[in-house]
Amino acid sequence: MKILMILDNLSVDSGVSSIVMNLYKNIDPTRIRVDFLIFKNGNNSYVDEVKKNGSQVFCLRNPLSLKTVILGVMDLKKFFKDNSSKYDVVHLHSPTLSEFTLKYAKKYGIKNRIIHSHSTMTSMNYIKKFINYFLQKNVCEYANRFWACSTEAAEFLYGKDFCYTHDIQLIKNAVNLKKYKYDEHIRNKIRKEIGWEEKIIITHVSNFSPIKNVKFIVEIIDCLANKRNDLRFLFVGDGPTRLEVQNDIRERNLEQYCYFTGRTKNVSNYLNVSDVLVLPSIKEGLPVAVVEAQANGLKCIVSDSITKEVNNGNVIFVKTIVENWIKEIDEIKPFNSEERIRECEKFFYSEFNIINEAKRVQQIYLDLE
Repeated sequence: MKILMILDNLSVDSGVSSIVMNLYKNIDPTRIRVDFLIFKNGNNSYVDEVKKNGSQVFCLRNPLSLKTVILGVMDLKKFFKDNSSKYDVVHLHSPTLSEFTLKYAKKYGIKNRIIHSHSTMTSMNYIKKFINYFLQKNVCEYANRFWACSTEAAEFLYGKDFCYTHDIQLIKNAVNLKKYKYDEHIRNKIRKEIGWEEKIIITHVSNFSPIKNVKFIVEIIDCLANKRNDLRFLFVGDGPTRLEVQNDIRERNLEQYCYFTGRTKNVSNYLNVSDVLVLPSIKEGLPVAVVEAQANGLKCIVSDSITKEVNNGNVIFVKTIVENWIKEIDEIKPFNSEERIRECEKFFYSEFNIINEAKRVQQIYLDLE
């Protein structure tokens, strides 16, 4: 079977790319061949890795960019006209591209057309929301297979009525448990390096997009700094609001309580260092950072707007009110090393184990033939 995965990019900073790669690495390549169609390529990506595995990567001009909209649409129409006969399945992970991808996949005869909803919000900008609504409004016409990472993500893209009358495949954002298994040696080593050996470390992992609401954490730090000296805050990742967050921390004289790792491929190392993960996002489909943290044996405090389906037993959902978060952080008791090891072992049997989920997804693909 040959599958064409379509997504914006294959960046290591992208949550969707990471989810796709987790599946890709755990699907049997002797039974399923996966190629990729993307619209942005950079140095910090998985492109070289998938090419080494024998997959093709097509990088075309972006039809959503004003600079390349006309040529981008022409490229895609020609691509599907020339290549549709090579693929059994097209799997789109970026719904705003459906008008330029699934539309032509259907026109030129690809039998199985999957649309995959990964989020519950397209943008915080009202103009972009309006544009995205029109770009996505025909997805149910062009696709004939409907996937989502959570019930909320399905209802957001397809609508509740559609979900009641159609078969929606819920595909968990599963992770590699070996990669995220708790390691006490790494924990002690990095804690010593940053000088936080005896501290309780509260960690946030994200791409610092506005939807992640990272600035909210600064309010929490400001309140807790005067109350407790045993807490420290670790920020893992990089993105649009990072400088704004760092400037806010500097202006409030909170730098001694905070550490920014920047962009890193070793998120698991910093989870080992941590005691609690916090994610005050405004909206999420099913945040993989919370799955990774639970796989590492961490307790998580997240906003109550996030789907409850992310909870594997160690997630606390809190309204996005500063006082509520301060109370939860102040009262939470992190797991000790023995407890974290037990939590990791329990996670092995979870539906968030990529080995289990990839087998299930592989069979779903093969049953499409």
